[in-house]
Amino acid sequence: MDKKLQKYYDDRFDMMLSQGWKDLEEDLTKMYDEYKDISNCKGVDDFYFQKGQVDMLKYILSLKTMSEKVYEDINNEEEYTNT
Repeated sequence: MDKKLQKYYDDRFDMMLSQGWKDLEEDLTKMYDEYKDISNCKGVDDFYFQKGQVDMLKYILSLKTMSEKVYEDINNEEEYTNT
């Protein structure tokens, strides 16, 4: 793996091990639980605004899993290429 890409993932995984990241995940999970209930929407504009927020929260909350998967795929591809 390219050294720059390796550093990118090392830094990302280090960040995700920090207490600050865990606190952020907890806060975002609470927000997600609140926003995913569309019964509070008062109209189409509220619905689309809330949908956008839910989409972003889902992205951030899945960032660790997605990063781990991509990192694993890159390593597996390199192993396959080198054999």
